[in-house]
Amino acid sequence: MRLTDPRSPCAPRALTLAAAALALSAPSLAQAQAATHTVVDATFACQQTTCDAEMWLPPARADGKRPPVILMAHGFGGLKDWGLKPFAERFVQAGFAVVRFDYRGFGKSGGQPRRVVDGKQHVKDWVAAIDAIGKRSDVDGQRLAIWGTSYSGGQVLVAAAERPLAVKAVSAQVPFVSGLSSGLKYPIKYQPLATWYALRDLLRADNEEPVYVPTIAPNAFAALICDECNEGYKKLVPPGQEDQNKVAARVFMTLPFWFPGDSAPQVKAPTLVVAAEKDGLIPVAKVREVAASLPQGEYVELKGADHFSPYAGPAFEQVVARQTAFFVKHLKP
Repeated sequence: MRLTDPRSPCAPRALTLAAAALALSAPSLAQAQAATHTVVDATFACQQTTCDAEMWLPPARADGKRPPVILMAHGFGGLKDWGLKPFAERFVQAGFAVVRFDYRGFGKSGGQPRRVVDGKQHVKDWVAAIDAIGKRSDVDGQRLAIWGTSYSGGQVLVAAAERPLAVKAVSAQVPFVSGLSSGLKYPIKYQPLATWYALRDLLRADNEEPVYVPTIAPNAFAALICDECNEGYKKLVPPGQEDQNKVAARVFMTLPFWFPGDSAPQVKAPTLVVAAEKDGLIPVAKVREVAASLPQGEYVELKGADHFSPYAGPAFEQVVARQTAFFVKHLKP
């Protein structure tokens, strides 16, 4: 509690000097936060190119043991620095190494064409990440978890099923689990336009620029349309990256026919599913059904929450606390 503002001309001189000394001797908040982890490059190879990745390493342990590691990637059209940092900070504070990566064709990752949202191709990136990070000498690859959200929340189910011996825990947040159930929520009035754009885009060669559509657009045609989509998605995009509000239109022809939730029965690792009761993009009833099919599933439903609620505010605090406890239980940092 501050009794007197040292900047005030009425402040006692002793207090002013003490404040000045404290400012000179104490590390800044940014310095204190930076001291909680070290950031190293974790870029890995995938399908004749590379996926851009960074690893956050917690302080070295006195016993010399390597930390368990959590792999993270974003959902539909997102980049690794869009709203994932608060989750990564909590996980590294709990003693985990954290890797955030971007899919091929996104951010600083290689690959052509750019900004193509394709769940099956993204899963290949997840599998490459699991294989590459699991072999690193600075983490314990025998204690590896994967964390996905929205579109990547479904991808982690498929990746875990494909790498059952490597993945020891899975967190799927507001996961896309069924192309059909999500596709049925897309407004009928925009479906002919979406089909037209998608067909035009599918005719493009890999060395040609795709036909792009907006990821979000207020009260207009876009890839993502729901009550919370425009404001919720926009809050995740850092200033200066608004030009990334686009995806290749071919997604309209691939997304409805992909069913990552079908992989749930083959996931051997403990899996935490966090769903939102009022999700405008992903029907919660289908998420409940998929969660129930997991051999070692844990299910949390956020009452009154929408698709973007877990990224901020009270819902974030509830979700990140549950996810951290889940990882501590199964990976034991």
